Formats: sequence, structure tokens, C-alpha cells
Amino acid sequence: MFRVIVAKLTSCSGCLNELLYALTMSDIRVNYVVEYFTEIVDKDKLTSADIAFIEGSVSNTSQEELLRAVRSRVEFLVAVGTCALYGGVQSLKVHSSVNSSTSLTTPGPHSLEFYDEVKTIDSVVKVDFAIPGCPVSGDAVVSFLRKFALGGLPVAIYESVCSECKRRGLTCVLVTGKEPCLGPITLSGCGAICPAFSRGCYGCYGLKFFDTNREGIRAIRERLKAMGLDERDFKILIQAYSFKFHSKCE
Repeated sequence: MFRVIVAKLTSCSGCLNELLYALTMSDIRVNYVVEYFTEIVDKDKLTSADIAFIEGSVSNTSQEELLRAVRSRVEFLVAVGTCALYGGVQSLKVHSSVNSSTSLTTPGPHSLEFYDEVKTIDSVVKVDFAIPGCPVSGDAVVSFLRKFALGGLPVAIYESVCSECKRRGLTCVLVTGKEPCLGPITLSGCGAICPAFSRGCYGCYGLKFFDTNREGIRAIRERLKAMGLDERDFKILIQAYSFKFHSKCE
């Protein structure tokens, strides 16, 4: 029986729902027991475990301390979701002042403690495996858990959302539909959900970093600008879901 820790940092908690779905599957429960998951388990102290799932980005010192504490107690750590891997939408505050907004939305903004820039999980601790997504796919987590229980890991397939569109036989929304789409530079894994509904991909699985360079970014940016997408909106999309690799876009 593998012991599991699930820890949440800064995020919308969407990935937690998918983790909950995965960990409650009948065949998964045969091999895994949840030791720490504050949203569903009545235990408030970390214990040693075999595997940890971390979702969300690191936004303050208490979260960083929690992350390091989890890392010291587990043999295998999995970063789950786009926030954990690339920074997520909370990275939109980078290069801007958030003091004006916190003073309007929070009664005691002086009591808030947060970093000027969010940190990805692997910038703080060693990550053994990563599962992207916004939110992460529960089926991808289930696949990982089944293979991990057998002593293996899922085979990582590095490709763009365009590949998934081709396999599904979808008409290209960018070329044929003239819809702004970040599919050519976005990591696959979502199953091309948005193009399946004639919507352009907005990059929530993160930048296809392994073979995307500045020239490729510029090419898609110019194409989308010609189709009417404002350059500011393009930068917001890139920064929100690929903050870790944002320098490639400049």
C-alpha cells in the first residue's frame, strides 16, 4: 500500500478536484492510502509517505516551508498542473504592482505576505515527475497511479495541441476557421478540448518549451496579430500559462 500526501499551494483548486477523482477510483484505492490531504482527510500534520502530489505555485514563505517539509518526507514528488509547473495565472502580477488592488479587496492588506514573483515547484525542490494541465486531467493522474503501482511511469509524449487535433480529425480553427489559436506552441495533453468546440487554444497546458524558440513565438505572434489578436492579449496568455519560459517570448 502506497502512502500519499496531497498539498495545495496558490491555485484555484481545480487540480484538487481531479486528484480527488483519481484517488477515489476503486482500483486506485486498493493500492493507495491518503495520509495528508487537508480538503478531505481529518489530519493536520504531515507524515512520511511514498509519494506526494503538489498543486499550485509558491507565493510566500509559509508555502515554501510546507513544500520543503513535504519533500523531506516523501520518496517521490509529482508537480501537478500548470500553476505548479509554470506559475499559472497568478504570475500575471509579475512586473506590476498589486498594492492598489489588495487595498481595495482586502480589509488588512498590511497583513498579507507574498513574493513579488511566484515560484514554480522545481525552483524550490526536486521534482520527480510532472503532469501539466489547467486543471490537470484526472485520467492522466489515474494513468500515472496505475503505472506507478506496477513500478513504472507513463511515457512522456512531447508534442503540440495540433497533433491532438489531427488525431481527432478536427478542422484547424487557425487556418480554416480564422480563429486565434495557440495550439502550435502549446503542450499537448488536453485532448484538444477547445478546438473540438471550434474555439482556439489559449495555452492552458503551457508553452511547448522543448522545441519552441523565439523565432517560433514571433511567427505565431505575427500570425495572430494579423488575425486581430491584440499583442497585449498575446503576452498575457503567454505569461499566465508559461511564466517559467516567458523570456523566450521577449
